[in-house]
Amino acid sequence: MTQNAIVRTALHWLPAIMLVFAFGHWPYGYYMLLRVVVSVTAILLAFDTYRSANEMTLWCATFAAIVIVFNPLFPLHLTRGVWGVLDLAAAALFAGHFFISRADVEDTSTP
Repeated sequence: MTQNAIVRTALHWLPAIMLVFAFGHWPYGYYMLLRVVVSVTAILLAFDTYRSANEMTLWCATFAAIVIVFNPLFPLHLTRGVWGVLDLAAAALFAGHFFISRADVEDTSTP
Protein backbone atom coordinates (compact mmCIF):
# COMPACT_ATOMS: atom_id res chain seq x y z
CA MET A 1 0.00 0.00 0.00
CA THR A 2 1.48 3.34 -1.00
CA GLN A 3 1.72 6.30 1.32
CA ASN A 4 -0.90 8.12 -0.76
CA ALA A 5 -3.31 5.19 -0.36
CA ILE A 6 -2.75 5.17 3.39
CA VAL A 7 -3.53 8.89 3.63
CA ARG A 8 -6.66 8.48 1.49
CA THR A 9 -7.82 5.60 3.67
CA ALA A 10 -7.25 7.61 6.86
CA LEU A 11 -9.10 10.62 5.42
CA HIS A 12 -12.17 8.44 5.03
CA TRP A 13 -12.07 6.12 8.01
CA LEU A 14 -10.83 8.38 10.82
CA PRO A 15 -13.89 10.66 10.70
CA ALA A 16 -16.24 7.73 10.00
CA ILE A 17 -15.05 5.85 13.09
CA MET A 18 -15.11 8.96 15.25
CA LEU A 19 -18.67 9.71 14.09
CA VAL A 20 -19.82 6.22 15.06
CA PHE A 21 -18.15 6.56 18.47
CA ALA A 22 -20.03 9.84 18.96
CA PHE A 23 -23.05 7.75 19.98
CA GLY A 24 -21.35 7.19 23.33
CA HIS A 25 -21.31 9.66 26.18
CA TRP A 26 -18.05 11.58 25.91
CA PRO A 27 -16.74 14.81 27.38
CA TYR A 28 -17.57 17.95 25.42
CA GLY A 29 -13.97 18.10 24.16
CA TYR A 30 -14.48 14.92 22.13
CA TYR A 31 -17.34 16.48 20.21
CA MET A 32 -15.31 19.63 19.52
CA LEU A 33 -12.42 17.47 18.26
CA LEU A 34 -14.95 15.53 16.19
CA ARG A 35 -16.14 18.75 14.55
CA VAL A 36 -12.58 19.74 13.67
CA VAL A 37 -11.62 16.31 12.29
CA VAL A 38 -14.83 15.94 10.26
CA SER A 39 -14.63 19.49 8.89
CA VAL A 40 -10.96 19.31 7.92
CA THR A 41 -11.28 15.91 6.25
CA ALA A 42 -14.46 16.95 4.44
CA ILE A 43 -12.68 20.07 3.12
CA LEU A 44 -9.72 17.99 1.94
CA LEU A 45 -11.97 15.42 0.25
CA ALA A 46 -14.10 18.12 -1.38
CA PHE A 47 -10.99 19.78 -2.85
CA ASP A 48 -9.56 16.44 -3.94
CA THR A 49 -12.83 15.46 -5.59
CA TYR A 50 -13.07 18.82 -7.34
CA ARG A 51 -9.45 18.63 -8.48
CA SER A 52 -9.82 15.16 -9.97
CA ALA A 53 -13.10 15.96 -11.76
CA ASN A 54 -12.30 19.60 -12.66
CA GLU A 55 -15.91 20.48 -11.89
CA MET A 56 -18.36 20.65 -9.01
CA THR A 57 -19.73 17.16 -8.46
CA LEU A 58 -22.32 15.72 -6.13
CA TRP A 59 -19.52 14.50 -3.85
CA CYS A 60 -18.05 18.02 -3.68
CA ALA A 61 -21.43 19.42 -2.68
CA THR A 62 -21.96 16.62 -0.18
CA PHE A 63 -18.65 17.25 1.55
CA ALA A 64 -19.32 21.01 1.50
CA ALA A 65 -22.63 20.36 3.29
CA ILE A 66 -20.80 18.22 5.85
CA VAL A 67 -18.38 21.10 6.46
CA ILE A 68 -21.29 23.49 7.03
CA VAL A 69 -23.05 21.18 9.47
CA PHE A 70 -19.97 20.11 11.46
CA ASN A 71 -17.94 23.34 11.37
CA PRO A 72 -16.41 24.21 14.74
CA LEU A 73 -16.41 27.99 14.21
CA PHE A 74 -20.17 28.51 13.93
CA PRO A 75 -21.59 25.39 15.58
CA LEU A 76 -25.14 24.26 15.08
CA HIS A 77 -26.93 23.53 18.35
CA LEU A 78 -29.17 20.53 17.71
CA THR A 79 -30.67 17.83 19.91
CA ARG A 80 -28.76 14.63 20.64
CA GLY A 81 -31.23 12.65 18.50
CA VAL A 82 -30.70 14.88 15.47
CA TRP A 83 -26.92 14.70 15.93
CA GLY A 84 -27.19 10.91 16.06
CA VAL A 85 -28.85 10.84 12.65
CA LEU A 86 -26.36 13.36 11.20
CA ASP A 87 -23.39 11.47 12.66
CA LEU A 88 -24.55 8.18 11.19
CA ALA A 89 -25.32 9.75 7.79
CA ALA A 90 -21.93 11.48 7.63
CA ALA A 91 -20.12 8.28 8.64
CA ALA A 92 -21.95 6.41 5.87
CA LEU A 93 -21.02 9.11 3.35
CA PHE A 94 -17.32 8.98 4.27
CA ALA A 95 -17.34 5.17 4.03
CA GLY A 96 -19.39 5.16 0.83
CA HIS A 97 -17.05 7.65 -0.85
CA PHE A 98 -14.08 5.50 0.16
CA PHE A 99 -15.52 2.40 -1.52
CA ILE A 100 -16.69 4.26 -4.62
CA SER A 101 -13.44 6.15 -5.09
CA ARG A 102 -11.41 2.99 -4.48
CA ALA A 103 -13.46 1.12 -7.09
CA ASP A 104 -12.92 3.98 -9.57
CA VAL A 105 -9.16 3.87 -9.00
CA GLU A 106 -9.09 0.09 -9.46
CA ASP A 107 -11.17 0.36 -12.67
CA THR A 108 -8.80 2.91 -14.20
CA SER A 109 -5.65 1.01 -13.20
CA THR A 110 -6.62 -2.27 -14.89
CA PRO A 111 -5.66 -2.57 -18.59
